[in-house]
Amino acid sequence: MVYDYSAENHDWDLTLSAAKNLLAVGQLLSASSKQRSFEFSQLTASMLLSFCAIESFSASVAFCMASDARFQHFDFEQYKRTQRFWEKIELLCSALSLKVDKSQGLFQRIQEMQEWRNLVTHASPYRVESTEVETTTGPVIQKLHTPYRRKEFSRSVNLQCAKKFLNTAIEYIQLVESTSGIKPRAQACYTPVQTDCSIP
Repeated sequence: MVYDYSAENHDWDLTLSAAKNLLAVGQLLSASSKQRSFEFSQLTASMLLSFCAIESFSASVAFCMASDARFQHFDFEQYKRTQRFWEKIELLCSALSLKVDKSQGLFQRIQEMQEWRNLVTHASPYRVESTEVETTTGPVIQKLHTPYRRKEFSRSVNLQCAKKFLNTAIEYIQLVESTSGIKPRAQACYTPVQTDCSIP
C-alpha cells in the first residue's frame, strides 16, 4: 500500500499548556516561604510562555488564513515579513474585523505583557549614584530605587500577575478562534494512493 502524506505543525497549544503547568507548580510553591526562589522561577517562566503563546497562536492562525478562501484579502507574505509584534497583531485583527484598542481591556493587558516581556529579554542595568544615607535599611533605600523600578521585571513576578497573564492569553486565543472559526492544531494525514494492480 502506498500513502500520500501531509502534515501541519502547530506548537502554540504546547506553549500554553506549559504556561498552565508552570503556574500550577508556582502556586503550590507559594505556600512555602522556603521555596521562594523556585516559585519565582516557575511564575517567571509561566508569564513568559503566556505571552509566547499569544505570538505563536497568532502565527498559526495567520498560517491557516493563507489557505482559507474566506480570507483571500489577508496578505500572509506581508505578515511573515513584518517584524514588530503589534504590527502583526494589527494585520491579523484587521483581517478579522477586530478592533485593537490598547487603551483598555484585552489589548491593554496584552500590551502590559509585551512590555514586561521586553524587560525580561532586554534587561537594562541601572546605577544609583553615590548618596549619603543615615540608615542601611528601610524607606530611604527604597526611595533611591523608586525612579528605576520600571526597569525591574522581577517586581511584577507574583501569583496574581501570572494568573492575569495566563487568563489574558486564553481570552485572546478564544476571541480569535471564535471570530476566525480557525482552531489550528498539529495534524498528519495518510491517504491511500490508488495504484494500478492489473496483471500484464
